[in-house]
Amino acid sequence: MLRIDPRPSGDAPYGIPPDNPFIGVGGARPEIWSMGLRNPWRFSFDSLTGDLWIGDVGQGDWEEIDVVAAGDGAGRGANFGWSAFEGTHRYNDDQSGDGVTMPVFEYDHDGSGCSVSGGVVAHGSGIASLEGWYLFGDWCSGALSALRLGANGPEVVALLEMGPISSINAGPDGLAPA
Repeated sequence: MLRIDPRPSGDAPYGIPPDNPFIGVGGARPEIWSMGLRNPWRFSFDSLTGDLWIGDVGQGDWEEIDVVAAGDGAGRGANFGWSAFEGTHRYNDDQSGDGVTMPVFEYDHDGSGCSVSGGVVAHGSGIASLEGWYLFGDWCSGALSALRLGANGPEVVALLEMGPISSINAGPDGLAPA
């Protein structure tokens, strides 16, 4: 995952924020914010907490949801494990699994799901029961689901099936639908 300042800087078409974690690291591009993501299909920051939420499409068997709290750097320098892991499952044994931030939730392709579409944490007045839940979908199944992290781990609720879901976005008031 890359992080840039979209304003031109000197002769470059964009700038590099000075607190990016890989500035000056040999062999790394200074634009890198996080690594170890296979295909992060939509990411968002919780509008109230600043936590980073990512829907990461798997290689062939597992879809994953990753989250890093704002207080833990909101993904700054995080390694989400691809290609050492697909979800929480070892994928390439020749890749180091050290220091990996594991997903908070994963689901397999044994059902009808096959491609996660990351979403947003719901805040707003629409559906009060979804306040603080992360809404995400799956392209293949068309399932819209809600995820909440609790003391006993993730809680997931299937909300409805509606056809292929490619994106879930915040409403015009800047808050996620709830």
